[in-house]
Amino acid sequence: MHMLLASGAAIALTAVLAVPSVASSPRAHQAACVPATDIEAIVDDSGSMAITDTNRLRIQALELFINSLSPSTSLGAVEFGGNFFESSTPAADTLFPPEAVGTNSAAMGAALVSKINADNGGTDYNAAFAQSDAANPNAQARIFLTDGGHDIGTYNNGHLTHKVPTYVIGFSPGVQASEDQARLKTIAADTGGQFYPLSDSSALQSVMDNIAAAVTCQTPPQAFTDKLKAGAAKTHTVSVGASTKSLQIVLSWTSPLDKFAISNLKLTSHGKTIAQAARRVKRLAVKTTAGETFTIIRVSGLKRGKLSFKVKATKVGSGQPLVTLTTQVGKSSK
Repeated sequence: MHMLLASGAAIALTAVLAVPSVASSPRAHQAACVPATDIEAIVDDSGSMAITDTNRLRIQALELFINSLSPSTSLGAVEFGGNFFESSTPAADTLFPPEAVGTNSAAMGAALVSKINADNGGTDYNAAFAQSDAANPNAQARIFLTDGGHDIGTYNNGHLTHKVPTYVIGFSPGVQASEDQARLKTIAADTGGQFYPLSDSSALQSVMDNIAAAVTCQTPPQAFTDKLKAGAAKTHTVSVGASTKSLQIVLSWTSPLDKFAISNLKLTSHGKTIAQAARRVKRLAVKTTAGETFTIIRVSGLKRGKLSFKVKATKVGSGQPLVTLTTQVGKSSK
């Protein structure tokens, strides 16, 4: 699986640790919010994705999501497209059945890489929700990702058949028409989910990190966006609350040809360094998971203070003069 084998970022941890965020999320701040333990992803794999998601960031976004969930959380996924004419190819099918992510993450990643190929024709929301209901009727939350409006017949409000919070991501000019925007907003609003309108695929991974926080009832992560040239670095500082014992830092970018590193993590309190990877200073536990275009760093054993860290563009193989790195810092669900 990419998240286990690819090294899209070189991690140089010279210190360690942490914090949550202060933004708000509908699900995370509901008084009776209950973390979803069974989730279903509904992924558009229509032909237009070959143009709108050339780096297949929807795969990376789902891999990031898988790695953000607790091992016991169940996740299933279906893909959909649509047939304008009679065809033996189904308009939707199952990528993998609902299973615990902890023991099945590698198989889930392999299924995504194998089956997500922008080869499913049009965009049939009816087929998408019908397949989701059949594959995972017990899902407590859903993620619906598409780059286009429903274009196969009349939409029959399939999102209401199994009415659970549905987090809708609509990206590219294919969902900019008012009717398409209204439909996606309605799907999210009717189910108590949230709609994320994006202009392109570049933010799919960071949005998926936000959704992971929402479905697990965590405060949304604090985000930093940096435009860096090769060799350039940026330092950030976040506050660590007294109740924060663990957190994750997520780096995400768009091209697998670029590489980023994080270093100089230092936890301070009242101007004094209290945690970093050095002698005579407390060391904190750090676990790193790398994907092609994301890196997740989990830190545990935190206490109140301020965390500073540096992110650096170690390689810009995509050839762009500046590359965008998104860094998100939030509590870990693991």
